[in-house]
This record gives sequence, structure tokens and C-alpha cells, in this order.
Amino acid sequence: MSSIVDSNARENVLEHKLEDSGNYEPSDIETASAWKRDKSLKTDFLNIDHELEALFQAYANGDFEDGMESEFISELISSIRIHGTKAIEAIRRIVLEQNVKPLVAFEALRWLGRVVHPESYRSRLFFLETCLDSPFRLVRDGAALGLASMKDTHAIPYLREAIAQEKIQDLRKDLEAVLLRLENLSNATISVDDK
Repeated sequence: MSSIVDSNARENVLEHKLEDSGNYEPSDIETASAWKRDKSLKTDFLNIDHELEALFQAYANGDFEDGMESEFISELISSIRIHGTKAIEAIRRIVLEQNVKPLVAFEALRWLGRVVHPESYRSRLFFLETCLDSPFRLVRDGAALGLASMKDTHAIPYLREAIAQEKIQDLRKDLEAVLLRLENLSNATISVDDK
């Protein structure tokens, strides 16, 4: 609580310095501007975070059709295209903190690999790799499908580790299929590079 009070007091002092900028050094004005900019970024992130959390909750009982882009996915993709990596970080928090039903997380993760948005590519890839270690089967399954769609060989060691730890046989087979696909892609790339 004291840090909130301290930051509010600091913000008020800096705002007063800005209003009467003739009496203060430019460094004070720059500090106040940076403070306001930082606060604005935190507010933007919190808004995106709340917006996406509400989206996940709104579709908590969603009946998703396999292979069909739902309204949930359309809104999720739209948020990623607008907010980029900030949206991915919000989705990451929602899924990893288990603030969502596993079925909704599954739906989001399997579509994350299909999103065409270069700015968030690495964030999505690392997030999907992280989800392979989830305690929820549906989350691991959704992550594997998302990684299969991304076709990025960077995921190979993460898939190998997930396969070694996977106790559910049919999911292990699915993970192995994704791994084989990526290894074949990797081998094909090596063969082309050798020519």
C-alpha cells in the first residue's frame, strides 16, 4: 500500500513541476514525461489484460467446432493484430495462471500458431513451447497443434522433452507426430542447403 501512496505522491509532485516548468530543470520535466508515459503503458497493458480475460470468460462455456474459426477466435486474432506482443503476454498470463477453462485455452492455443502476425511470432512460439509443460492435457494438446501450424524447428527440443514426460499415450503419439513432422521439415531444409 505504501508503494502506491509513494508513487501517487511522486506523480502529483511531478505533475506540479510540469505545470510550472519555468521553475524546474528540464530533467524534472523529462522525468515527469517519462513517468506519465510509463503509467500510460501500464494502463494500456491492464486494459488489454482485462479485455482478453473478459473474452476468455465470455466463451468459457463455448461449443467450439473443430477446424472452424469461432467468434472467440476472430476476436482473439483481432486483439493480437491490434496489440501485438502485449496481447500475447496477456493471453500467456491468463492461460498459465489457469484463469481459464482448459477447453478455451486449447482453442486459443491451437489457433495461435495460425495467426499471421510477424511482430508476435517469437512471443507466440515461446508461449506455445512453454505450454507443453502444462498440468492440463488440453493445454498441452492445444500447444502441440499450435506448434504444428507454426512449422518452426525451434520447437523440436521442447517437443522431445514433452514426449519424455507425457503419461497419456494418445497425447504422446500426437506429440510424436508433430515432432516427426518438424524433424522431416528440418531434414528437408538441411538437404536443400547441402545442394
